[in-house]
Amino acid sequence: MSGDIAEQKGVFVLDGIGRIIERIKSDSDAECAAIAAEGAERRAEIAERYAREEKDAYGDAISKGAQEAAARFERLKSVAALEARKQVLAEKQLLLSEAFELAETRLRELPDGEYSRLLSRLAAEGARTGAEELILSQSDRERFGKTVTDGANEILRAAGRRAELRLSPSVRAMRGGVVVSGADIETNCSLAALVSRYKNELSPRVTEILFD
Repeated sequence: MSGDIAEQKGVFVLDGIGRIIERIKSDSDAECAAIAAEGAERRAEIAERYAREEKDAYGDAISKGAQEAAARFERLKSVAALEARKQVLAEKQLLLSEAFELAETRLRELPDGEYSRLLSRLAAEGARTGAEELILSQSDRERFGKTVTDGANEILRAAGRRAELRLSPSVRAMRGGVVVSGADIETNCSLAALVSRYKNELSPRVTEILFD
């Protein structure tokens, strides 16, 4: 009788332990499932946050890149505009120089009578004592030497000045005009010097004509 009771108690105990184990296992499974679900939700949140941050960072990078590109473009435009202005200015200076070179050429190409009278006036204006020597280019000396000397002395006499200019036996390598040579000083009245003398004065007017 007592053996049956003990056996029954053992079965009861084992059954209780089994149910407890099942309960623990069930609770454990539920907790694990809850933890897994929470972990999945957390991972999703983290992934979403990182995706959002990555998107924001990408957007910031694109925005900064666009701003830097725009700034670089503006700098390049400024540099290009400056270079263009420099080039235009250089071209204007070149054309201005060519205009004065052309003026010198036109003076050399005056008809003989006008050219010799021009040299006579230059010689008279360059004379200080009225007794200097007139130095011409080789070509001008051969063609106009005496005419220029006589014309210059005539201008000086008409002005009531000493008129003893004489033609120098030497010549000067120049493209036209005359050098008035005295004992202590030479006065350069070449055509190149004449054009250079008036260049600063006439440049604004020539510039206006060329680039109006």
